[in-house]
Amino acid sequence: MQHKNKLHHLCIITLLMTTASLVACKKTADPTANTNANTTASSVAMQPASVLASAIETSTAAEAIPDAAPASTEPGPFGLSMAISETELASKLGFVKSSKAKHLFEGQPPKPADDFSDYYAVAAPISGVCKVGASRTITAVSGTGEQIKAAADRIAQALEQQYGKPSLKKDKVKTDIYNRRPQFWMVGLKEGSVSYGYLWANGKTERELPDNILNIIVFAQAHAINRGEVGVSYEFANYADCQKEWRLEKGRKS
Repeated sequence: MQHKNKLHHLCIITLLMTTASLVACKKTADPTANTNANTTASSVAMQPASVLASAIETSTAAEAIPDAAPASTEPGPFGLSMAISETELASKLGFVKSSKAKHLFEGQPPKPADDFSDYYAVAAPISGVCKVGASRTITAVSGTGEQIKAAADRIAQALEQQYGKPSLKKDKVKTDIYNRRPQFWMVGLKEGSVSYGYLWANGKTERELPDNILNIIVFAQAHAINRGEVGVSYEFANYADCQKEWRLEKGRKS
């Protein structure tokens, strides 16, 4: 009987010691465990895909942290969605009106891509944003335009991973001299006799374009025979509404 009492007493002491250890562990837990982590050409910007017919945005989902502020809730290319008002574009996102063309805004979007240096948005007072795009300048281009073509191809390949194969690749030479003299290809691109680019048209692609995107255009331009520009533009489903507003505005002023 005495032996049983000793065992019972030992069990109680062990239980008390275990409980005390658990309490101590709870009190000494890491107090920081729940700490919160804190220029493209105006002609390209304003032209519809039907006229041009010519990363990107890639992002990695951040690890979820409790109470962390979201980077951007706007869907769409570069974090810019259809129908953002001109006021919000300027006051909230910091875009400014461009002197290159009316209704053209330039600025830094919520989700820029490494491939580009300049960003723009096209908007109308009622319809809001109806087109966004990005571009970068390429210097030291050879007469054949190989650097321009390669840059446009890289943009298109990145878009293909996201949206599937393009509806159209445009590599057109209107004047035969640039076929016979490819060393003057950049001359043709500058004067408009040569065109190069890609088009994704909603309804004519492998997958339906998301985020109200109507067309995606990869374009190439020549500023000089040895300097050019490549970029991408996204037309939203309200682009026709913007065009109507612009026509009405022009009619009232004429």
